[in-house]
Amino acid sequence: MSASVPLGRDGAGIRVALIDSGVDASHPWLAEAKLEHVGVERVGDGHRVVARELGVDASGHGTACAGIVHRMVPAARLVDVCALGDDGRGSRGALLAALRHAIEARYDVVNLSLGIDVPRRAALRSGDTLPILALYELADAAVTAGVVLVAAGPNLPEVRTYPGKFKSLVGVGRGPFAELERLESARSEDHELLAPGTDVVAPALGGGERHWTGTSFATPFVTAHVARILAARPRLPIEAVKSALHAIAASTVLG
Repeated sequence: MSASVPLGRDGAGIRVALIDSGVDASHPWLAEAKLEHVGVERVGDGHRVVARELGVDASGHGTACAGIVHRMVPAARLVDVCALGDDGRGSRGALLAALRHAIEARYDVVNLSLGIDVPRRAALRSGDTLPILALYELADAAVTAGVVLVAAGPNLPEVRTYPGKFKSLVGVGRGPFAELERLESARSEDHELLAPGTDVVAPALGGGERHWTGTSFATPFVTAHVARILAARPRLPIEAVKSALHAIAASTVLG
């Protein structure tokens, strides 16, 4: 895969799932977006994913990420998979149920601007081990299903973030880039690429916008690039997608 491969600039024909806090479908940034909504609900000791008629977002996090993706690939269909509560937090079980649904539904690309943070210098706690192992298995299942996962890396140097550090997906760190199209290759134990993630203008609650900073907001830029790649070459294997992303990174840095 080389940088000369044509890209589907608007993402037409691609379904992008955002596992997040929800998406406010009434926000002006998303007025023209093709949106569908599902959500994770607790059932007994487990979770299930159900359809929702309307998109809501109490924290604004998911709406910001959706706005970034839509700005870059306006023809892509966005699937709001609400897995977080009103406080922007969620359980490991809800995350696993949402990701399992996204893989079974065979969405083309899944944006994961969230994860499990654990101290870098400490051994995994017993409560973290099973969820992280389950995430690892789901990341492998995504590769088999042809679903590309794009996940945020850590915001702090003293933590590791899962599933962002898995090599079976595209891990993303943030760079202080003013150019919104820019990517930078940055292979490390924590991520694969850097994307704009400092003072990024994106939607905010109440219909306005604000500056957002963090790997959460770098991740949807990479997700949008993946959508463009897959629009041109559907069901491209993950390693070929990564090669294309690094080719784009080289061209945007040199350009």
